[in-house]
Amino acid sequence: MKQLFYLSTFLFLVIACEEQTDGEIKIGRNPVKTVDNTISTDFNANQFSSATEASLLKELKICNVNAPNDTDEDNPACSPKFFRFFPLAKNIPLKNGFILLVKAGVGGHPLRRILIFQREKGILVKLNGFNGNLIEQRPSKSGYNDIVVRFPDNIDNSLIYYNCLFQWKNGKYDYKHCEVIDEGIPRNVKAEFIDSMGVEIKKILDKNNMIF
Repeated sequence: MKQLFYLSTFLFLVIACEEQTDGEIKIGRNPVKTVDNTISTDFNANQFSSATEASLLKELKICNVNAPNDTDEDNPACSPKFFRFFPLAKNIPLKNGFILLVKAGVGGHPLRRILIFQREKGILVKLNGFNGNLIEQRPSKSGYNDIVVRFPDNIDNSLIYYNCLFQWKNGKYDYKHCEVIDEGIPRNVKAEFIDSMGVEIKKILDKNNMIF
């Protein structure tokens, strides 16, 4: 994997100056009651809900239908041990659109990947790709859930994670901003910095080829 790009001094200063005693950078908005839409994926316990999922994987040619087992990441079987499906939108059948989470290591990719497909003129077309983990889906008026993707970065040999929001726009998911920076302790980004920090983090994601 390409060497990861370093977080700018500007971002460090914002975190250092805004760190609170409870370990968070306060967003500064009125608290509201929310439903927990977070996602956690254990591929060892993952199961397909129908034959549709295996059929879609075969259609994408992303796995080996003749693989002798489901333990070889370099020769992945069309198995829930390697792939997890999420609906793309509430009014779109899974066969016509879905979010696919791929286990880290599959096909030689060291990170989890998110692939988003929608069927157009009978063919599955990739709309988005992310080298990150899907950690949340939030209901949206568009019918397409907002998604939160967790991206890793390497700062001075220490892992940092960015939890970034994507919203449906013009037929695909569009980067909005990053809400949390996690250096071992998750810190919400303060409201007045969320746009400027979002721009800087997007540069890092692009440099590291985290969005494709």
